[in-house]
Amino acid sequence: MELKKEKESYIHKIENATEEEIKNRSFSFSLFSANVKKFLPDIADSDYQDLFKKFLYFKWSSGIEQYSMDYLRKSTIINYSSIDLHNLQQNDPLIFGSFHFGSFRLYNSILFELGHKIVIIIDENIVKKQKDDLLLKVKPLLKAKDQSDFVILSVQNRESIFKLKKYISEGYVMSVYLDGNAGVHNKKQDFTKGYSPIKFLGQEIFIKNGIPKLSSILGAKIIPVISYRDSNENSTVEFHKEIYIKDYSNKQEFIDKSLQDTFNILEKKLIDYPAQFTSWVTVQDMFSRNDTTPYENKDPLLREFNSKRYSLFSLGKSYFLFDLLDYQSYPITNELANSIKNNTFNNIDKKLESELIYKNIII
Repeated sequence: MELKKEKESYIHKIENATEEEIKNRSFSFSLFSANVKKFLPDIADSDYQDLFKKFLYFKWSSGIEQYSMDYLRKSTIINYSSIDLHNLQQNDPLIFGSFHFGSFRLYNSILFELGHKIVIIIDENIVKKQKDDLLLKVKPLLKAKDQSDFVILSVQNRESIFKLKKYISEGYVMSVYLDGNAGVHNKKQDFTKGYSPIKFLGQEIFIKNGIPKLSSILGAKIIPVISYRDSNENSTVEFHKEIYIKDYSNKQEFIDKSLQDTFNILEKKLIDYPAQFTSWVTVQDMFSRNDTTPYENKDPLLREFNSKRYSLFSLGKSYFLFDLLDYQSYPITNELANSIKNNTFNNIDKKLESELIYKNIII
């Protein structure tokens, strides 16, 4: 595979997207815009489109890069931990905790080529989509050592915890993505059980705390891992100082503060490389969205669409307005959608116009 040509082709596809392709990803763009506005408010609204294209490109790259052994072996590995990654007989169980950032799949391949036996814990939906890719397409490309192995377990499967304990006892290391927030369908956004609140980019988010709880049970050390690409798109994989329950005052402090400490690592990299965070369209599942932002009395009235608060998206043949502050969607007519696209509101119904002005859709 010629990775450079594949990337150039995808960039061309993004830059020359058809109207239908743009419509199909309009909802993702709305979520992306709302989340960037919330967590990185200093980024100008006018920069969202370019940032979104880079986000799409890097998200796609995270998949294609795993098939390039040349790219893998050119990656820079930095080990800030006291763990010898070449030692396959560790005294304590190890949990490598990473994030959906940069070329986030590389570190599993790195550990595999070092000779580690790895249990990867991921969401059931991801298991269905990517298990065969890893085991049947990526694994055969890697330089395995005698005991190198991949095992994939679903976080939703209740039997996984028993299998995991067995694998750990056999010398396997564990690999997880701490920002996955999977395991429970949390449509009601009930963060009272199984989550720990942390501060992230100035906002409160809630993270599943099963990993530090498991670490305390197993006596395992958590090694935060993060990958990122430089300006030339070369990847660096950093293994950070290990986190251990003995470094904290008590078990509860370990559960809560260890997550804060790991996400601080992600935060620093995200500020430098915002487009490389592939969870931009799912991070809204990590915080409560029950707040209501009051409308303002806009005077003078410019009779323009308020693109700072609302985004237009389509699903099939239907159009919707998305409130970027309150994460609410409103179905609208095709006629109103066209008025918003053209930013002209001279021919709309007076009653509708009043409602649009009241809700700050027209400002």
